[in-house]
Amino acid sequence: MARKKIFSDRRRREAFVGSGRRTLSFDEVERQVRPRKAPLRKTREDSTPSRAFRPDSKARGSRITGVHVAVGFALAGLLAFGIYFLFFMLPSPIGGLTPSSGSYVRTPTVEVKAAFRRAVSPSQLTVKVDGKDTTMKTTVDARALSCKVNLPDGEHKAFVEVDGGGLMGKRTANWTFIVDTTPPELSITDKTVKEIEGSGEVEVTFKGKTDKGARVSAGKEVLPVSSSGTFRGNATASRARSFEVKATDQAGNESSAYVVTQKPPLAKGAHVSVYLASSDSDMAKMMDLVDRTELNALEIDLKDEAGQIAFLLDNDLAKQVNSLNDYVKLDSLVDSMRYRDIYTICRIVCFKDPKLAKGKTGVAVQDKAGGLWGKGQWLDPYSKEAWDYNLAVAEAAAKAGFQEVQFDYVRFPSDGNTDACLYPNQDSRKPVEVIDDFLAYAREKLAPYNVFVSADVFGLTASKQGDMGIGQDVESVARRVDYISPMVYPSHYNTGEYGIRNPESNPGDIVTASIKEFKKVMAGKPSALRPWLQDFSLRVAYTPDMVRRQIDACEKLGVKQWLLWDPDCTYSESALDKEKSSD
Repeated sequence: MARKKIFSDRRRREAFVGSGRRTLSFDEVERQVRPRKAPLRKTREDSTPSRAFRPDSKARGSRITGVHVAVGFALAGLLAFGIYFLFFMLPSPIGGLTPSSGSYVRTPTVEVKAAFRRAVSPSQLTVKVDGKDTTMKTTVDARALSCKVNLPDGEHKAFVEVDGGGLMGKRTANWTFIVDTTPPELSITDKTVKEIEGSGEVEVTFKGKTDKGARVSAGKEVLPVSSSGTFRGNATASRARSFEVKATDQAGNESSAYVVTQKPPLAKGAHVSVYLASSDSDMAKMMDLVDRTELNALEIDLKDEAGQIAFLLDNDLAKQVNSLNDYVKLDSLVDSMRYRDIYTICRIVCFKDPKLAKGKTGVAVQDKAGGLWGKGQWLDPYSKEAWDYNLAVAEAAAKAGFQEVQFDYVRFPSDGNTDACLYPNQDSRKPVEVIDDFLAYAREKLAPYNVFVSADVFGLTASKQGDMGIGQDVESVARRVDYISPMVYPSHYNTGEYGIRNPESNPGDIVTASIKEFKKVMAGKPSALRPWLQDFSLRVAYTPDMVRRQIDACEKLGVKQWLLWDPDCTYSESALDKEKSSD
């Protein structure tokens, strides 16, 4: 090839390239003459090695494939382990926990349950409730377990462990739940009932108290409850039915309190036996006594301590035990008293009932040594059948128009060796709870009839002796009834009671001491106090003056209503004022 010759001048340069000649621009000459500099940045194409220096493609592919396969297997293994760990090992294989964590259960028998993601065998399981191993009581199938335990009220802890072995190891579940079988406390602490003229309805204004956290409703209205459990409200209600206020706790337990919408009395009354009530002439004499004196009420035996029912009742059990009598005609008896503006109270003896106890021994108190306890005089207060039997009498009386149902002997037996008592229907409840439940049940049954409810209690139940082992807790009873009638008969107190040497001979003093105790215990409760006073002789001959001293003792303490008791119904008229009270 001929050597290039380059000619240049100031304006242009010519060059012979090869055999030809062409004119080069100044820039082109500069590029050819000057040495090449390395580019500032290589492009992707520039960085590609020339084919002559590339390694053999087959050899390179073989080496890379082997590495990639090894790495691929490792990554796949890690991915599989990660999936297994995330979806099988990390999450607990134990689920379906029952009762759910933090939940409430309102039955003492609780069924603890758990479910599993895969099959397990009994040998892999450990189950505990409150730290006690219950595995042997647990029923297990392939994917679930179930264990029934009896638990008291309160918080409880459940524990389940599955021993999966190997990488799985031991997996556990811990959770807590709350057993609450007790209905919330509920009481109406203040109430007024105002008649709405011409409507047959009344306006009820009330205040009350319940457990913290309980929900309170009156009819369809939900009432606000303060942090201390107090509430208030007002509503329009019918005269035909008691007004109900309801409280529901977090476990779903319910309590009801009732406001009777009939006009409340200030009753000053006297007891009338079954036999006297069966005589038209004797009843007429009793009603005449009411007309002549400050008395304004009569309490009529409809079921007495002998177990006899004073009227014909459509009840199969009463027919079976032959307790029915045609002594009184309910409707005419009530009509005759109400016609003369006499407040009507019926007395129903509850748990002392030899007729039913001997006629159906399954509802009677048994003797641990065999047979019936106490000559077959007492019913088992735990027996729901006994409850319904007594309330059948109460409902019939309410339907007939009695304004108040009074429960007597609403207690456990007291006379005799009570340690030998065996209650065939006994459950975990204490006597106080049983009596409370009975009165709550009675209240609910009688609510449609809008009657007042009262209960007789021992005269010492407000003292330090408390419920005296018979289930009569005054505070509890006071939440359930409208009137409490303590039997403050002076002859029923022991020598030295309340510091009084001879209570029977000092009726005013012993009644004063006892009434003070009841007023103290019943303070703030919705019940009113209406004591039974003594107008009969036992060890000391009772005079009209001794009867009057009891009445005066009550009234000096602000207790304006009372009842007189004489089993023979021969009352001391001269002890009674001749004018009606204006209260």
